[in-house]
Amino acid sequence: MLTLFFIILSAIVLFYLSAIVTGIVKAFRLTPEEQKELLENRRMEKKQRRESKRLYRSIESRAYEKYPGLFGFNYDKRKKYIDKHL
Repeated sequence: MLTLFFIILSAIVLFYLSAIVTGIVKAFRLTPEEQKELLENRRMEKKQRRESKRLYRSIESRAYEKYPGLFGFNYDKRKKYIDKHL
């Protein structure tokens, strides 16, 4: 039983170690322009996620103002309002 645990644990560790090494090798093979482009894409994706979260929160707060209620009251109406405005 203990041997099986160590085999599974070592397989998991080897998997993550190989993924990290592969990522490092790919990072070293990129040219400076590709690295800059990759960083810019990540920044844009992060900015878009932040903006979409902000938009969803504002729509959700308007839905709560329009259809108030606790513990699931008016949940369906709020959900329809949010889906309509997204």
